Amino acid sequence: MVKKLVRLAIASEYSRLPIRRNDISAKVLGEQGSRQFKLVFDQAQREMRQRFGMEMTELPAREKVTITQRRAAQKTEKPSSANKSWIVTSTLPLPYRSSDILIPTKAPSLYTESTYTGLYSFIIAVIVLNGGSLAEQKLDRYLSRTNAEVATPIDRTDKLLQRLCKEGYIIKTREMDGGEEVIEYVLGPRGKIEVGTSGVAGLVRTVYGKEKGDHEGLTHLQREELEDFEGKLGRSLGIEPAPVRANGVDGASDVGDARVNGSAEDCEAPQSSGPRRSSRRAPTQEEDEEEDDDSEEYEEE
Repeated sequence: MVKKLVRLAIASEYSRLPIRRNDISAKVLGEQGSRQFKLVFDQAQREMRQRFGMEMTELPAREKVTITQRRAAQKTEKPSSANKSWIVTSTLPLPYRSSDILIPTKAPSLYTESTYTGLYSFIIAVIVLNGGSLAEQKLDRYLSRTNAEVATPIDRTDKLLQRLCKEGYIIKTREMDGGEEVIEYVLGPRGKIEVGTSGVAGLVRTVYGKEKGDHEGLTHLQREELEDFEGKLGRSLGIEPAPVRANGVDGASDVGDARVNGSAEDCEAPQSSGPRRSSRRAPTQEEDEEEDDDSEEYEEE
């Protein structure tokens, strides 16, 4: 049963499907093995860590974003353990998780996989930098700036967004407000684990050439500029600014998903920095422009 669970986990991750407890019970344990779940799961975890440098990381529950969802959650009892699900993440030490060592998979192709990773990392980044919630029309504006408002190298943009929602990278919410439908995107369970706040921070640092590392040799002005950049980035993401050190690497994690760069502990956003919720109405163009200025504060010199 342990081997069957390991095969199920790897096959599910290849398809970017969550490993659900119900699937484990039905496909691995069977009717007579339901009471052995913990034993089989722990042994499978040990095998995956020792042989593959991977483990199954539990996905966080989907947040109750809309008023309707929150009301429904108040009426339900404590979530059942049968609804738990996991994805496969890396357990390799941080120095071995860089993109130079762990390149994107060759299935279906290296180009397709790396392009898809870049696209969902970008979309997750703009959602997180806007406080964890982004209106549909504002996401369209961001995509138009990258010439991806209609199509991408992977698929048509609408189909790409549908795929991201299906795989749990993002969640599309709909709610009526004053007779008008408000559509927003928030971060999904897989997006929190594979990218998360630290992954977004790594993406921003890479884009602006501010990667963490050995800062020895920087002039006083360069050090001040870097400290200012880290401060703005920290405020945008709701995290503590990274210290600017002059004596070696200080624990940075690069851009990318947990397939390459780590587990939930490395990538998940701090619990104290919850996403900013919108006022549940469609923003005007003037408000959109003001939010653009706020979310891009770290760009200012």
